[in-house]
Amino acid sequence: MTARNDSEVILFKSLDFIPIPILLSESRMDEVSGCIQRIHRFVNHAFIEQIGYTLVDIPDMDAWFNTVYPDPLVRQDMFEGWAAIVESSISAGIDTAEMQARILCCNGEYRWFLITAQIATDNQSELHIVTMRDIHDLQMLIDENKTLSNTDALTGLANRRKAEAVLENVLSATNGPELCLLMCDVDYFKAINDTFGHLCGDDVLVQVARLLEGLQQSAACIARWGGEEFLIVLQGHSLDEVHQIGELLRMDLASTDFNYHDEHLNLTMSFGCIRIQDNESLRSALYRVDSALYNAKSAGRNCVVMG
Repeated sequence: MTARNDSEVILFKSLDFIPIPILLSESRMDEVSGCIQRIHRFVNHAFIEQIGYTLVDIPDMDAWFNTVYPDPLVRQDMFEGWAAIVESSISAGIDTAEMQARILCCNGEYRWFLITAQIATDNQSELHIVTMRDIHDLQMLIDENKTLSNTDALTGLANRRKAEAVLENVLSATNGPELCLLMCDVDYFKAINDTFGHLCGDDVLVQVARLLEGLQQSAACIARWGGEEFLIVLQGHSLDEVHQIGELLRMDLASTDFNYHDEHLNLTMSFGCIRIQDNESLRSALYRVDSALYNAKSAGRNCVVMG
């Protein structure tokens, strides 16, 4: 056994005691294709225990990508993303590359890992060390907090913060499709709360939210704007089309039976709609759609007014 083999055996045994999944790879020239291949030489006990694959399952980098990213589109995105990160690290003179990745483990579970790979070596064996730290629980907590911060707790729709972020993003895009806003609120909502209680009012808002969700496929955002007000952001529709959408929603709600503790409520909504003008500010657009909604209220409610 050569000195190199002796040192590798010692290294492999040492890494088996580390509780973080570790993979060692080596770059080799494929004699057939003439391309450099990344061959996997070792995975430690923690790797097999937490991720589940052995060298038989993932003998090289191609096998790794094919195994942990079974969806070809996701696989291509991850491959290109990793290649870009490696190139950026090399350009910056950094010896490691790092990315977060959601991978398919051997047991069929998808989990998030922070993958850190050594892309330059100065050791005799030319082995590249790759560590994979399980960050799944942390990532789930981050995702949950992000969802909660952008979601209205009662209706499950986007909240005002999320709607404003969507609008700012859309308005910053150049040469985007026509953009319209549809704002609505429940007529006589205060009377509903005063007569039947706030729990009934909450049920009404949830019912309205489920109705508006029918626009999910065509709306950039559907949000509870505040109180009994809702805002719908629509792209690629003319103002006349948005007016018609408002009319359909108005009629759908008016024809919906809503009962609360054996009491039947006749629900209606008022709508204001506008087309956002070129170079118009978000503040201006929101002021105009709010004014259109106010005009709908002044016109007797249960109607759609264009601003």
